[in-house]
Amino acid sequence: KGIADDDFSGFLEKYMELMRFHPGWKKVVPLFAKWKDLNGRVTEQYVFLNALAKDFNLPLPYIEQMCRSSVEFSNETLCKLSPCIFGTPASRFISLLNAPSVSEHIWIHRQMTSLLDFNAQNPTGRYRLDLGLCTDYHVAEQLLLLDRWEAVVDARRERYDVSVRGDGSHMRNELFMGRPLHLLVPTVSEWTLPEFAEFEVDYVSNQRPPNDAEPLSNDLWEMVLMEIHDSGCRPQDVIVVLRSISHNFYLSSLQIRMMLGYFRTAEQRAEAFVTFYMRVTDLHNGKLFRVRFRDQGEMLHLTDRLGYAAFFPFVQPENSQFNLDLTKNDHRLCASIYVRLAFKEKSNNLREPVWIHSDGTRDLLPLGVPRSWDTPSKIPRDGFFKGSYACAPEDRQFAFRRELAATYGFYNITVDEHEVEWWTGLTEPPQDVIEFLEFLISRVSHVDEAFTIIDGENGNGVITLREFEDGFAKLKCHKFKGKDEMQRIGILFRYMDMGGEGTVSLKEWQLLDQLWKEFELSIREFAHFLSLCFGADIEEAWQELDRDNSGSICKAEFEQAVSNMGYFGPSEAVFALLDTTDNGTIEFEEFEVLRKFMPGELD
Repeated sequence: KGIADDDFSGFLEKYMELMRFHPGWKKVVPLFAKWKDLNGRVTEQYVFLNALAKDFNLPLPYIEQMCRSSVEFSNETLCKLSPCIFGTPASRFISLLNAPSVSEHIWIHRQMTSLLDFNAQNPTGRYRLDLGLCTDYHVAEQLLLLDRWEAVVDARRERYDVSVRGDGSHMRNELFMGRPLHLLVPTVSEWTLPEFAEFEVDYVSNQRPPNDAEPLSNDLWEMVLMEIHDSGCRPQDVIVVLRSISHNFYLSSLQIRMMLGYFRTAEQRAEAFVTFYMRVTDLHNGKLFRVRFRDQGEMLHLTDRLGYAAFFPFVQPENSQFNLDLTKNDHRLCASIYVRLAFKEKSNNLREPVWIHSDGTRDLLPLGVPRSWDTPSKIPRDGFFKGSYACAPEDRQFAFRRELAATYGFYNITVDEHEVEWWTGLTEPPQDVIEFLEFLISRVSHVDEAFTIIDGENGNGVITLREFEDGFAKLKCHKFKGKDEMQRIGILFRYMDMGGEGTVSLKEWQLLDQLWKEFELSIREFAHFLSLCFGADIEEAWQELDRDNSGSICKAEFEQAVSNMGYFGPSEAVFALLDTTDNGTIEFEEFEVLRKFMPGELD
């Protein structure tokens, strides 16, 4: 009572205040006397501390007094009683000042890491907890409490159940002693937390930014990222710091994308991304950062951690691929969303759907996906549902997509369709599409110009396959010369003919513009990175890349050099765009094109 739905810290503090014992002055004097009497009897001291850790709230001065009463046992006292410290989170850090020495301070801090790093206001993340430690046990206890609190909030707000097993839980991938927890208990809410072994879990909050939330300014976020780059700290330490402050601000999709370029490994990117995913103010532009996860396995890992409903691309599902386990609640929900989208927009938007039964039998669904599958409860709980989704711009039902996002994703999209950054990643289309776009970028100022060349000045506004084949001659494009030229041109045409009518409209052709923007943003980000490292001196950047002074840089040399510099963005795309001669190397004359993408030039 009196606690806001999204005030997680307030809820936990209130719960601890009501459910734990606060010893008054008359009680605390004999309590301290008993503790002093136990000095030197280690086993009994452990029992005494364990009892206090589970049921008592103690202010910081009480902890300090107990440390002074038994100096040789102060390390254990601080570790075990840190969950009892009542007051602001800073009190736990202040308590560490009672450590007898620097080395013991470090030891205590390591024992308390899970508790000190826990951010109740933004609990989404992966936890590995040793339940034998009082501090880790306390974190697990708080996660279970938050899970039940959010389940109550969801029920009150009549939110759809997007949990894995349909039990309303916000926990996923729970492991106890290395085994799935659901093999021991039906739901995590029925589990009595033990005081031993390791507990691993992904917690995913349903907390969303308010409608009026504003992201950090780009300048301030850039300053944060530069401090990260220059700090020399280990990436895992950087992530801990970011998580500890993450509840204080929101980010835009473009800022998330910027952040991902500062982490080398997939695991580091995933940890940073999961921390801020629920803090994004414009998830309708989420394709901006989704395309940075170029490996499909990386995307599947993120989806499994965040939840299939929470991570569903409601606004831009184009080119998404899915492999859904129909035995799981949120997977069936996503299958239903894809089916509903297809029935609302165009039935053949579901590409190559297949239902693989649990016995391995493949049902290619020759009559189409059953219409009853638009209801999650009517989808069979057997096997896997695989396929992909594509949609022509003319068939897009934006209002319906917004409705799905509000119903199942719990976030309100207040922008109109023309305000969305429609985007396509460089790994989504066939490679021939990328090569054709690279050709266009070096020949025309915009994709519409190429469309006009092919369709003619007074054309009918659509391009047929024959016109497209003739258009290659008009464009003087010889990229696909060879015996399979017509086949490769046909692949290009079918990719752009999203509606399947046998013609490509201007809106469908402008799908290439989405790829063009990704190319341009990638190279702009790289130029910006170079400006941060070398200023406006493009020659110094070239010398750093061309270490052997050969005058040219091959692809492998380029990728290794930029990685050593700390750039972990799409270096392949940058190299391909700079290599305008398609000879597999970059010369300085080609590299100089980055000048016009430098921040000063852009301004």
